[in-house]
Amino acid sequence: MSDTVLKTVTMQPGIVTDVTAYMAEGGWVDSNLIRFRNGRAEKVGGWVRESTTKAVQFGFSSGFSSGFAGDTFNDAQSFTGVARAMKAWTALDGSRYLAVATHQKVELLSNGIIYDITPIRESVTLEDAISTTSGLSTVTITDVNHNLVAGDFIFVNTQDVAVDGVTLYGEYTVESVTDADNYVIDSRITASGTTALAGDTLTIDYLLEVGSENNGGMTGWGGGTWGSAGSGGGGWGMPRESSDGLKLRQWSLDNWGEDLLACVRDGKIYKWDATTGPSARLTVLSGAPVQNSFILVAQPSRHLIAFGSEVFSTSIFDPMIIRWASQESLTDWDSSDPLNTAGEYRLPQGNYIVGALQTRGEILVFTDTDVYSMRYIGGDDIFQFQPLGTNISTVSQHSMVDLNGVAFWKGVDNFYMYDGLVRVLASTVAKYIFDEDGDGRINFFQKEKTYCGINKEFNEIWWFYPKYDETECSNYIKYNYAEQVWDYGVLERTAWIDKGTFEKPYGINADGVLYVHEVGKDNDSQPMDAYITTAYFDIDDGEQIMFVDRIVPDIRLPANRNIEISILTKKYPHPNATIITKGPYFFDDSDTKISTRARGRQMALHFESNATGGDFEIGKIRLGFQTDGER
Repeated sequence: MSDTVLKTVTMQPGIVTDVTAYMAEGGWVDSNLIRFRNGRAEKVGGWVRESTTKAVQFGFSSGFSSGFAGDTFNDAQSFTGVARAMKAWTALDGSRYLAVATHQKVELLSNGIIYDITPIRESVTLEDAISTTSGLSTVTITDVNHNLVAGDFIFVNTQDVAVDGVTLYGEYTVESVTDADNYVIDSRITASGTTALAGDTLTIDYLLEVGSENNGGMTGWGGGTWGSAGSGGGGWGMPRESSDGLKLRQWSLDNWGEDLLACVRDGKIYKWDATTGPSARLTVLSGAPVQNSFILVAQPSRHLIAFGSEVFSTSIFDPMIIRWASQESLTDWDSSDPLNTAGEYRLPQGNYIVGALQTRGEILVFTDTDVYSMRYIGGDDIFQFQPLGTNISTVSQHSMVDLNGVAFWKGVDNFYMYDGLVRVLASTVAKYIFDEDGDGRINFFQKEKTYCGINKEFNEIWWFYPKYDETECSNYIKYNYAEQVWDYGVLERTAWIDKGTFEKPYGINADGVLYVHEVGKDNDSQPMDAYITTAYFDIDDGEQIMFVDRIVPDIRLPANRNIEISILTKKYPHPNATIITKGPYFFDDSDTKISTRARGRQMALHFESNATGGDFEIGKIRLGFQTDGER
């Protein structure tokens, strides 16, 4: 019979990393793919790949549903490029749409089909522009001053032009650029001969040039303020982002009724008209400023607003100017006309506008240093601007969300919230992500990729971000705003949208694969590695060696599934002290206890599920304790 006494190990919800694993006694210190609900830790819901198809013409993805000579087949099932923005909505006829904007394209999901709605940059008509080489499928196209780069997409509209057995029709990728007047594509058809400059009349659409997947090089010295993270992630004497450095492609998406508005950073504003059908492309919004950082439609006043735009009187781009079209108009931007409500305003503090968020009764505007309130007041001024706080950072254009009138966002040094006042959001994982040596610290050179999403069903805000040793959004920090607790883990999602238009949340990875979340308990039929670890605990403040001979878990498990439980023991609380691991022990729904023999001054428990269909919900855990000698 055991001489140990059962004692309950009680854990408060939430991950704590801002103190040592010993000081956090009574809490949790490490996690992956878990959540807290009603104070208890459990595994998050799984996800499955959404069933999607693309219409393909001769192996080239396009936004059209009919192929050459009437042939169509489904091929690629993911979106093209790395997603940086998503928007879901329902049209007047009940059609549900999901727009995904990437560094290469803008595509539209409708009824399971992905349509290419990327705008056309230029349309050209060429004469005798095709050159072939016998035995090769590559084709050179001659167009004086074509202004294309490798990776750009073109769409050949002419169907009846053939040279040496090569017929071009549909979408192609520019494989290489020979010079300013010639570029190469792969026709996927082997030429039967060698011919220079043939093919009669050829009509081609050049799609919007592809953008950068990543931010470019960082240069400079002394960027930012003393002891803080500057615009490039460094403070005094540390690198900062070059003013002429390569910027990653960003998009902003919003709705104008059932239509879609899209703005490419530092570029034009486009509109997709729902009445033209899903195969129609975005078109340039006439009358709008040509260069803009991003857009938002103000509600309920119905003003289209451009943040970072061209000054009306000079057409010179100013990253701190805010311009808006006349109420209920997309094309009237003439702020000198007294008969309309178009206008502009320059924010006084900051170097550039990072993002904006529609919240209850106002729009929050974030510069790189300050936060402003933008309120519709009508009259001659139309909008009123008030500063809300200074020396407040915002990490990216998509790092903020609104929850019933309360705004949350991630800065470069803190998490923040706004409920009438701007305040730092208390976090137990701040050191993990913000300290310069934090295990989960962000890659500041790619911080603009940070994407914030909501999962309202579980009262969660997710921040997906690139970790210091990654270039893409590979990790997340999660905040349960109802229970005010934090956790973190590894999950690659570059964009996210909550359920509403669709029955479940959508997340998309860097490969363009769209996943439906909160479905089952697996990673698209593969096991999820979900785990959580307690802080170290002891008896008599570590004066005595503990001996544990049994674990009596209170864990809810699916039938015929187990969870792995390990005991971690240490003699000293020092982070580098030797850890002895007992286990893992496999515990399933038919077990009542685990027998073990573990000794140490400090102990911790590790719970892990990494099998298909695995799940768990952890309640109270009891251990069989007694004091023990050094033997």
